[in-house]
Amino acid sequence: MDTGLHARLREAGADALSCAPLLFRPTVEADRAGLESLFSAGRVMHVHDRILDQLRELVRIQSPARRFTAHELDLAVKEHLAGASVTDHGVWVFYPWNGRLVHLLDKADFARVRTDRNRNKITAEEQAVLYTKRIGVIGLSVGQSVSLALALERSFGELRIADHDRLDLSNLNRLRSGVHNLGLPKTVNVAREIAEIDPFLKVTCFHEGITRDNLDRFLLEGGRLDVLVEECDSVDIKILARQRAKAHRIAVVMDTSDRGMIDVERFDLEPERPLLHGLIDHLDPDAAAHTLNAEDKLPFVAPMAGLSTLSKRMKASMIEVGHSLASWPQLASSVFLGGALACDVVRRILLGQLTASGRFHIDPETLLPGADGPAVLVVRSEPPPPLTLRSMRDALPEAHERTKPAYPLDEPTVAQLVEAGAWAPSGGNDQPWRFLHEHGRLYLFHEPARSHSAADPGQLVPMLSLGACVENLLVKAAGVGIALSHELIHHPSEPRLVAVFGSTGPIRPVEHGLSSWLTERCTNRRMGDGSPLGDAARAALHAEVQEIPGALAHLVEGAERLDRVAVLCGEAERLRFLNATCHHELFTKEVRWTDEDAQRTRDGLDLATFEMGASEVLGMQVASDPDAIALVRRWNAGRVFMDLSGPAIRSSSAVLCISMPRMDREHALLAGRAMERAWLRATGLGLAVHPISAPILLGLMAHSAVFDTKEREAIGHCAGGIREVFATGDRSPAFLLRLFRAPAPSVRSLRLPLNTIWANAPAMAIP
Repeated sequence: MDTGLHARLREAGADALSCAPLLFRPTVEADRAGLESLFSAGRVMHVHDRILDQLRELVRIQSPARRFTAHELDLAVKEHLAGASVTDHGVWVFYPWNGRLVHLLDKADFARVRTDRNRNKITAEEQAVLYTKRIGVIGLSVGQSVSLALALERSFGELRIADHDRLDLSNLNRLRSGVHNLGLPKTVNVAREIAEIDPFLKVTCFHEGITRDNLDRFLLEGGRLDVLVEECDSVDIKILARQRAKAHRIAVVMDTSDRGMIDVERFDLEPERPLLHGLIDHLDPDAAAHTLNAEDKLPFVAPMAGLSTLSKRMKASMIEVGHSLASWPQLASSVFLGGALACDVVRRILLGQLTASGRFHIDPETLLPGADGPAVLVVRSEPPPPLTLRSMRDALPEAHERTKPAYPLDEPTVAQLVEAGAWAPSGGNDQPWRFLHEHGRLYLFHEPARSHSAADPGQLVPMLSLGACVENLLVKAAGVGIALSHELIHHPSEPRLVAVFGSTGPIRPVEHGLSSWLTERCTNRRMGDGSPLGDAARAALHAEVQEIPGALAHLVEGAERLDRVAVLCGEAERLRFLNATCHHELFTKEVRWTDEDAQRTRDGLDLATFEMGASEVLGMQVASDPDAIALVRRWNAGRVFMDLSGPAIRSSSAVLCISMPRMDREHALLAGRAMERAWLRATGLGLAVHPISAPILLGLMAHSAVFDTKEREAIGHCAGGIREVFATGDRSPAFLLRLFRAPAPSVRSLRLPLNTIWANAPAMAIP
């Protein structure tokens, strides 16, 4: 680039940040001289003079009932000029940023002609009131449309605008501007456009945006604002602006450019009103000031925007922020609608026509309904009825009624055993066991009403839980000195009867056995410290698993192999979240959102046990919307779900895979026993444990009707990857346990009361 061009570019940039036009009235000597200097300096690039057209319009609106011919109109204009030169009439407006010189009517006549079509939607008296008002707009994305709408209606005497940002190419999907303005401060962009619409409007720019130091100046300097329109991205400024507006009794209006939502806070009429209707009372403004990225902002922005009322496309997009999206999406149509709505609300506030606070939706998608892709298909099947005492008794082998055991189990002993069984882990903490104490024996039943899943019609997954329950009973009996026999039962006529336990007499209690850890064993989803597992721990875990016939343990350690496990688990988790039926069962059957919910049901997955941060909890809330997830699935997105357990797996000491010769009902029960032994031993070794079996469990359910061909292929890929990384050969992986060292979990899952799971529990057994 030659130096001469550099010089011309620098000269052209002299007015780069100017946004106020220069006004010259030729009848004023100094102004006439100023015009001459513009021409002599070569600054005028284009002259636009349509003053006669404006005068004709002025004449017509002054006599609206008269029908002028063209000749009559020209005579009326001449009469209006009263012999003065048309060139000297009105005002010449120079726009420094583009070199245009425009000839206009002077202020009063200009305003009268330009607002004539406002009448009588805005009366002349109302227009005069609006000219006395001060409006502030913070944030000039949606705020640009608001500002331009207000300017077009001429609804203010002064407009204060603030934004620290510059115009980027990605802004041009919704901001009215041109590529020649890229890099221009947004304040300048808006102020210039308003000046080109109406050079007589007063626009005050805060090019630096709003800070804690200048906020009161923005609200008060030159006269207190009558209305504040808040559209900024900074969560702490959103909160602080409302705090200061409330203190100064200034009404606040916000549009979210989603579902036509408009928010009104009449702090001028209700000085004690909580900020944002109480939706952000739990937020810490100081914490909000330290948000670093879009994901960190989510816990603050969601209640402000109204998570429950967001459009499904916005919810689906929120899931993708920080993954396939850099920030929240906005559309020109929504932004323009928001600008119009905010302008309408502000005008009516200023004219005393709207006194209510609240949130209001003018949603085109509901006013003009249409389809957004195929409906969500959830495969449902009716759950079986719950077991009854009679049905359980009818299922007992007839021979047991005739043959009494030599050492019948008494109620106090059964109470200990049932309680130990109830401590077992279960999928989704569904606790699918029921107990019956009859004929001196203890019977374990599968309660399919609790574990029923359309994705698992074969009911293999609850067999793992029931196997763990079996092992707990055997371990507890050994710990209290009871020789407990057991028989696994599988009668096709009554598949709900799983096992029967009987005593063969007292034994010496097993000291330092697994029973010491029954009540300590729990799921821990914290991050690990990455410390090595150690030879002694490896040997102990292998030995425990091999106590169960057919079971083998496979351990994976090291960053590279753990990363491979994390990827496979992530792929399975993503598939589980995106499948409509799995999603439905997770969020309607398993998740307990609050401590109150968890205490009420005493089952399911208490969200507090997930050890999530605020943004992750919000992500779960957004992800619970099936319509949003359906969109994510259609977009082939949802990579965020692959990261749910990935960091934790990579922080582990090891991952343990338990394999069996095959996975049928019998081997699933045995695998559950092996899993529980390994879990108890790991607890005794000071290791935290987290089950991460999604790739395996989905593999067990792959032939279910809830999965399509593409999903089955993905499930097969995950299952094959698990076999490969754990080198299980022709054996069937049954369960995965993440092993690591970490503090105890902050919350543990609850258990059902004994009288709920023990069908004929005596009063003494109720906790």
